[in-house]
Amino acid sequence: RYDLNLLPVFVALMEERSVTRAASRLGVTQAALSNALARLRTVLQDPLFIRERYGMRPTPKAEQMAPALAQALAALDTVVLGQRAFDPARAD
Repeated sequence: RYDLNLLPVFVALMEERSVTRAASRLGVTQAALSNALARLRTVLQDPLFIRERYGMRPTPKAEQMAPALAQALAALDTVVLGQRAFDPARAD
């Protein structure tokens, strides 16, 4: 099992390459983002991001998975955010 809430964390880290900036982007604390990254690492059995002097470098596995996970998250956003608001005047 995995937590779908971890997908935005992965995508934000891939794009920002910084725990601080990814946390700010997602509106969470650095500690919360670090906790989510730890869970991602456990689920995916890979370090995913290696701390470097000026940020985080994705591992080869993270680089390989990134396009598919970004696409999956975009598809979920389209489904969830694409729902039209209920309009009783138009309902059958």
